Amino acid sequence: MMVFREKGCAGCHAVLGEGGKLGPDLSRTLSTGNPLELAAAMWSHAPQMWQRMQQENFQLPTFTTEEMEVMFAFLAMVRSFDEPGNAEAGREVFQSKGCAECHAIRGQGGRVGPDLAAVASLRNPVAWVAAMWNHAPGMFRALREKGREFPRFQGAEMVDLQSYIRLRAGGLAQDRSYLLPASADQGAALFQTKQCVRCHGVGGRGGTIGPDLSSVVLPRRYGEIAAFMWNHAPQMNRQAAAESIPYPRLEAQELANILAYLNSLSMRWVGNPVTGATTFATKGCAGCHAITPGEKSPGPNLTALKQELTPVSMAAIMWNHGPRMLQRMESSSIPWPVFNSRELADTITFLERLRRRSSQTPPSTSSRGTP
Repeated sequence: MMVFREKGCAGCHAVLGEGGKLGPDLSRTLSTGNPLELAAAMWSHAPQMWQRMQQENFQLPTFTTEEMEVMFAFLAMVRSFDEPGNAEAGREVFQSKGCAECHAIRGQGGRVGPDLAAVASLRNPVAWVAAMWNHAPGMFRALREKGREFPRFQGAEMVDLQSYIRLRAGGLAQDRSYLLPASADQGAALFQTKQCVRCHGVGGRGGTIGPDLSSVVLPRRYGEIAAFMWNHAPQMNRQAAAESIPYPRLEAQELANILAYLNSLSMRWVGNPVTGATTFATKGCAGCHAITPGEKSPGPNLTALKQELTPVSMAAIMWNHGPRMLQRMESSSIPWPVFNSRELADTITFLERLRRRSSQTPPSTSSRGTP
């Protein structure tokens, strides 16, 4: 969120309804937040963004690769946030699922479980999911004693329930908690330390008691993820007990990182360098950029790039270099090339192969070309 605001993105784009109105609300687009999709959309939309920013006298920001990575992680997270729930529907859920028998809200209701006003301040949906997950073992015991079945949720029921609890909690729901952008790398480590891997494999490596999670596509919205995890908790608890594995408690940040890791499994991209070479030529890139070490060209020689090319680094390079590139193209009446995610994946793979090959030979002093 910090990078998004500091770079002035919020001046044009809203997130969850808060922010500028010049561009679309970036939490409500159809994209899943895949870095490749974000990079392709950013590339294709860039000329319109730069033009509008100049009209509004906004300063064009620059991004390091690290800053772009943080912003992409933020945008991927907010795309998973749910639309506001229906509090009236949530009241029906609270009653029909039997929540009121055990839980009070601001002192009104059952006394078996905690007063839910205490969790009403969990505005971040990941924190809500983590709280529900950690609460499940206590509910197993209480429900067994009462002879009740474990309640299951579907559709928007979890989001509606959350809205109802917030409404009932009133002023107690005003506090806000914030998380750092989720890290897939840290999530991969947690997947091991929390012993998820003992039951769930990834890419054929790991346990076989539960499904291989590299082939499972998680729901996009956190409310659906909460219901998915909640409904799975009883079965997982039984299996974990049978294997002498402790039920894993998860802090909100830990859960965010694990979800980022699991989502990354379905977002891994593989480009075709042969197709990428064709795309590079047909999009007109070869007219400005040399791809032979030492060759001069109007734009930078792309074999001289030092950093690894990924969707994130490509987005940062394009954004920083793009305004000059657009100016040169307009002066030569060359249209701006538009890429979809597949075309961009192929092109990045092609250029990364060239970069790695050229890095094994001494660079030429003229390889940068004219910016």
